[in-house]
Formats: sequence, C-alpha cells, structure tokens
Amino acid sequence: MSTETSPRAHPRAAAIETATGASLQTWVERIDEADGRVLDHTAIARLLPERWDITEWWAQGVTVAYEQIIGRRVVGQSSAGDFAASASRTVVGDMDRVRDAWDAFLTPRRREELGLQEPSLTATDTWRYWRAVVADGSRLSVSITVTDHRDGSARSTVGIEHKGIGTAAGRDAWKDTWKAVLTDFAAIAEKEHP
Repeated sequence: MSTETSPRAHPRAAAIETATGASLQTWVERIDEADGRVLDHTAIARLLPERWDITEWWAQGVTVAYEQIIGRRVVGQSSAGDFAASASRTVVGDMDRVRDAWDAFLTPRRREELGLQEPSLTATDTWRYWRAVVADGSRLSVSITVTDHRDGSARSTVGIEHKGIGTAAGRDAWKDTWKAVLTDFAAIAEKEHP
C-alpha cells in the first residue's frame, strides 16, 4: 500500500475544489474528524452528502481521493482492491457489423492467447456487448455503440473495460495489450469497410 500523499498533489484536487467549493485538504480534514480512517468506502461516501452540501457523484470522487491520499488505495485501484484497464477506438460500421467483426476477429486462437473464455453476446437498443471471463478470473466487457454517421457511413466506438485485475502492473500490461488489440482490429475493420 502506498504512503500518504499531500491533497494538493492529488490529480483531482482542482476538479474537486471547483465542483464542491471546498479544497481536497478541507475534505480530508472533515473526513478525518468523522473517523474516516476507520470507515469503509461505502460509509464515507454516504456520510458526505448527509453532513455536507455535496452530490452523491462528487461524494464518490472525494471518497476515492481521500482513500488514495491516506494510502488505503493507489490511483486506479477500486474499493475492492483490484484494478481495471480500459481502452477505446472508433471504427467504420454500425453496431451490429462492428460487434460481428469483433467476434470474428477474436478467433478461438486469439481468445486462447489472451486467456479469454467463450464470450457472451448481448444487445440493447443503443449498445452491443461482447463479454468474456479471463483465465485469471478478471472480466472483460466490450461495449459498442454508434458514434456518428459521417458521409453516409456509420462509425461505432468499441470500448473495452477489463475489471478485476490483481495488480497495478497487471492493469498497465492489460491496458497496453488492449490498445494493441484495438489497433489491430481497427486496421482490419478499415480494410473490410473502406
């Protein structure tokens, strides 16, 4: 676990102060006075809007920053202690075409190389999903939605969210992996649908 850091050095300090009207240092002092160091994430996040004029959205952000400042978690770490990696890319094609192309691109061999189990495909009116469990127990969710219709052809964003990664180093490695996979996928998608 990391050591304590200064609230002024936190990357979200300015945004928190602008949104809440109180400096991150003030929030740290308030939470400390409310025994925040013995409370869990949920208890702190619930406490803030009960005692102070702050939205639930910003209460979550302040709580995460507080936990990072006191060394309870590092940047990028969830309250459960794990990490997540994400990446996205916009490619030519409507949602269905892009999801089908993604599914075809992630052949059984590629899935095996990445440690992915058999995927599940689901859909809503505005999203297409491709999800798989990873061999290490982490979870991959690929979300696809139409971004725009440029020159009469649809473009869709492919967003990858990989949750449940055990370490910060693992998160960084997976993030690099998913960026490379998306680059390869985009190159193939562009060739098929110029």
